[in-house]
Amino acid sequence: MSTVIECQNIVKRFGNLIANDNISLKVNNNTVHCILGENGAGKTTLMKIFFGILQPDSGEIFIKNKKVRFRSARDAIDLGIGMLFQHFQLIDNFTVIENVILGREITKGIVIDIEKTRKLLKFYIDKYNLGLELDKVINELSIAEQQKVEILKLLYRDSEIMIFDEPTAVLSPYEVSHFFEVINSLKSAGKTIILITHKLSDVERVADYVTVLRRGKKVYETDRDKLNIDEVAKQIVGNIAINQTEQIERLNYNEGEIAIEINKLTLVDKGIKFLSNLDLKLYFGEIYGICGVEGNGQKEFVDIIMGLRKPTSGTINIKADGISLVPDDRLKKGMIKEFSIGENVLLRMKSGVLLTRTKSQRVADKIVIDYDIKVGGSDVAMASLSGGNQQKVIVAREIFIDNKILIFHHPTRGVDIIATEYIHSKIIEQKKLGKAIILISSELEELLKLSDRLGVIYKGSIIKEFEEKTIKTKNNFLIEKIGKLMIGIDE
Repeated sequence: MSTVIECQNIVKRFGNLIANDNISLKVNNNTVHCILGENGAGKTTLMKIFFGILQPDSGEIFIKNKKVRFRSARDAIDLGIGMLFQHFQLIDNFTVIENVILGREITKGIVIDIEKTRKLLKFYIDKYNLGLELDKVINELSIAEQQKVEILKLLYRDSEIMIFDEPTAVLSPYEVSHFFEVINSLKSAGKTIILITHKLSDVERVADYVTVLRRGKKVYETDRDKLNIDEVAKQIVGNIAINQTEQIERLNYNEGEIAIEINKLTLVDKGIKFLSNLDLKLYFGEIYGICGVEGNGQKEFVDIIMGLRKPTSGTINIKADGISLVPDDRLKKGMIKEFSIGENVLLRMKSGVLLTRTKSQRVADKIVIDYDIKVGGSDVAMASLSGGNQQKVIVAREIFIDNKILIFHHPTRGVDIIATEYIHSKIIEQKKLGKAIILISSELEELLKLSDRLGVIYKGSIIKEFEEKTIKTKNNFLIEKIGKLMIGIDE
């Protein structure tokens, strides 16, 4: 089996932080190679070097045994490398076809050859079962559909080496299954896949090879034949114990004072019904989980509770002065990436609270230590942090605000094993303090682990609720039933 891309002794520094520390790696042709590691381990940095966005301080890169030096991503694209980022690189008010061909238009003379372009894109859509409509506007698409647009971009640019950065972090279990069908189709077509992931289930499902990075160093490699998931988990976290929150005693939930009461909440916008007669009661001292395929009203539900949108009809009664929110998209909704950790903390303080820059910096320093955020210092811009470390800052900040109601919308998306367990423990801690918590997640395991009650949302309605006693069973029948409800099957 031939090596298609290789790096030797790659070193990359950001100030005092060594993101990649003398890493050497080979990726073989027509394989799925998974790159794992905790937040700040250097995974995305190394892949950005492979894609030409970053240049190494030292070390060498080889494509098909030929030494290359990328000056930009265009150089990498020209050599058949494509990258799908955690945060999609799409223009919301452009159509699918406009996004895909932008900067790489097929022309006939001085005009775009739209007929040839459409024919080519429809060929890829059909071949890989992407199910996309070329004239749909991006902001009308679900997260899973937007991801498929990104995959279509890679195919259109004739990428032979495809780098995926945490691709399953934004998908529901149902969508994950379809995503891996696409991955298998790509591999069958001769593509080489590099998959950055935190999910061991992803590795079990598709990995031909596995590489683990820890604190900038390569610490472990194995192939499919020798794959041991327990060993991979151990290598990711080192000597730190995982699954700590499984040991936390779940407090019995007793129905108490209502924090939020929602009756027949409906939202219709431009003829589209986002929410339909949604009923929900949230009590102080409980975690109410909401599960569903992305795009079934979760986002609109949160927008209404946070006062960002007005419902068409229905009532909502909130019995608290403020609500903390960990949003579903940290980059667009959770931070100003050019600002420091301290400045981002300062932005979310309640009106009337005097918080000087010095004090906000002390809070930021505490957040960095308590949440083990991998960063050279708390005064650096949020943009310099890995996605998982950015998420930890946002979770820490929203908890620090100390509101009585908290909404966690995908709180562990793109977060490593250790940080996930820590965030889970913090959510449980807030419950113990009597807070009312809404947990929205595409991770069914996360919801079953933390929720006192669980509601399944489908087409804008909570169509089924499960009580604590049922949730605790966590049996295969329950998981299968919830999975069917998420796609509208109620047997």
